[in-house]
Amino acid sequence: HNGKDAVQVVCGASNCRAGIKAPFAVVGSMVNNTLIEKATIRGVESNGMLCSASELNLWKDNAGILELPTDWQNGADLTPLLWDPILELSLTPNLGHCLSALGIARELAAKLQKTLHKESLPLQEKGISKKVKIEIEDPHLVPLYMGHLIENVHIGPSPFWLKKILYSSGLKPINNVVDITNYILLKRGQPLHAFDYEHLNHQTLRIGLSKHREIWRGLDGIDRDIPVGTFVISDRQKTVALAGALGGENSAISENTKNIFLEAAFFDPMTVRKSAKKVGVRTDSSIRFEKGVDPNGVEDALNEAAYLIAKYAKGTVGEKVEFRDAPIAFKKISIRPEKANRLLGTKISRSEMENIFERLECKISGKPNEPISVHVPTYRFDLNEEIDLIEEVIRIYGYNNIDKGSSRSTPSTLPNDLIYQFIEKLRNRLVSLGLQEFLTSDLISPKLADLCIEFMSVRGIQLLKTLHAKTEEYSILRPSLMPGLMQVALNNLDVRNNSFSGFEIGRIHFMSAGKNVEVPMLSLVLTGQSAPTNWKNKREEVDFYTLKGILENLFISLRIQNITFAKGNHISFHPGRQAEIRSNDLTIGSFGEIDPRILTSFGIKQRVLFAELDIEHLMKLHHKLAIFTPIPNLPSSERDLTLLLPFEMEMETLFQAIEKNRPKILEKFEFIDLYIPENAMSKNATIRFTYRDPMKTISSEEVEKAHTEIVLYLKKLEK
Repeated sequence: HNGKDAVQVVCGASNCRAGIKAPFAVVGSMVNNTLIEKATIRGVESNGMLCSASELNLWKDNAGILELPTDWQNGADLTPLLWDPILELSLTPNLGHCLSALGIARELAAKLQKTLHKESLPLQEKGISKKVKIEIEDPHLVPLYMGHLIENVHIGPSPFWLKKILYSSGLKPINNVVDITNYILLKRGQPLHAFDYEHLNHQTLRIGLSKHREIWRGLDGIDRDIPVGTFVISDRQKTVALAGALGGENSAISENTKNIFLEAAFFDPMTVRKSAKKVGVRTDSSIRFEKGVDPNGVEDALNEAAYLIAKYAKGTVGEKVEFRDAPIAFKKISIRPEKANRLLGTKISRSEMENIFERLECKISGKPNEPISVHVPTYRFDLNEEIDLIEEVIRIYGYNNIDKGSSRSTPSTLPNDLIYQFIEKLRNRLVSLGLQEFLTSDLISPKLADLCIEFMSVRGIQLLKTLHAKTEEYSILRPSLMPGLMQVALNNLDVRNNSFSGFEIGRIHFMSAGKNVEVPMLSLVLTGQSAPTNWKNKREEVDFYTLKGILENLFISLRIQNITFAKGNHISFHPGRQAEIRSNDLTIGSFGEIDPRILTSFGIKQRVLFAELDIEHLMKLHHKLAIFTPIPNLPSSERDLTLLLPFEMEMETLFQAIEKNRPKILEKFEFIDLYIPENAMSKNATIRFTYRDPMKTISSEEVEKAHTEIVLYLKKLEK
């Protein structure tokens, strides 16, 4: 779109209003794998769509359409403006200095031999009448504490660029002051906290161990038991924060806040860890203080935050308030180059080692024939001994650059076949579900093959016979795994092993259109009791639903979605106890109770459950990557609904109806009860609906609205 022509669009978002700028998807574009087409909504033509952040896959946000900066040009392509790769890094516990963008930048600068860019911000401090008094009870616990009193701040929403960074980092924007402190935490690894100045009694902050037990409410709204000896920040009357971990609700920034005190500190890591563990708190701040923040970076972080608050919250920054116990000393560690090479199996020169340490922002000293003396930066709390420096040498030098020497063996470089890898995964899943693997011969007898002839003819295929069979019992290639597994069942029952469950993975063989065909198949067989007999549980036989549950668990473990079950018409199964397994319109298998006539022909006198699935179809439907989502930390709301349905209606019809009209806040639904009256003309089915909003606490009004809509639709299915 050129950004000049007027386009008529119908939008129902609550924040849609005149004057805002929003992402616009023109007709014919693709948004989240959906083609945007012309539509008529409530009788009005709509040409395109205004998009939310969720629809653009930027971040999860239920606030409506995405509001963009007003100075962005109309009609501009959003791709270069919004495209920003997000790297998820997995850090080992010792890399606390990498818990920030600055820390990662330092690592990249060292590895790539680049110069680290350092900012210089024009912070203007002004003398103001208000003051804050700092009282440190034990300097050992608080070697450094400083802050700025900032007057006349205007609390409001953050600019778009800041919101985007926070959302992309998994944080939810709150207001401009709080968002800036979180931004500095992500950027520099330095936790900051802003107190509402008017809520500090006698404008005093005391930092030390608590003297009495109390119930205290944090910013997260949770009441916690604070025992004696907890590391806290308090004013003359109350506790206002858990030092280094969590601020208090009683001094939090609100929309009415006018003056704030912005703190930055270096707290003793061990004390923060003990107190946080004692109270049961683990936050982004406590994690960083536990591992150690850079004491020489505290002031820079504070100044940048104050500068941004002055810029975006229009505050006046007062002179710095500071407590400093003593200058922060650099650690000095020696490393012997010859020992490092002997331990690493390398031939790294002394000058190259010195270069590595200089790239890591270490200062170097020492004569050529003496150990290298390394002055460790104050942010490297993980470097304490010579062996730590040796690890730094090889880490930057590159593990891949160590000479491996000649190999004594040459393994194959060919990758495994994809279907082999999938079958191995499939086998492990089945064993973990409690099934035992069976192996049967590809060759069966004509008698066993006769059991499949009618079924095979439906599929338009022919049996394959061996040309030179040594015996008639092994003269036909199996067209199904069922005959062999039925023989296994008979052998077990003959020796009074009346309960077992197993599976077989193998190929079936037949001729189709004049060609020999081999298809890898999976079969399951169950019979007898579902669990061993004991004094507590009643004897329970496996049935159709036992096998169905095992298959559903298998599909879940393989991340196979969109599976439905439909009534089957398989001649080998009991007419009323069988089903086909489908994915969209593709049939991938069938299962059910073996027809009593087949059981009689084998001489089996108890029910046998059987399933057969096409492995190639399973492999195509299998999702290799698992997508993990956080455990919900917001409450849910449940509603039960009982429907009077026609007796002949399949429950799958009901489930598909729910899926078709599923509200966004419906997290899951469960089939929890079924009652069939004596007349068998109808049945009562009870469904439990669980509603949850991942972004906020769900209101009863939202739940009632969504539940009423789905109830009205499902009531149409009733008898």
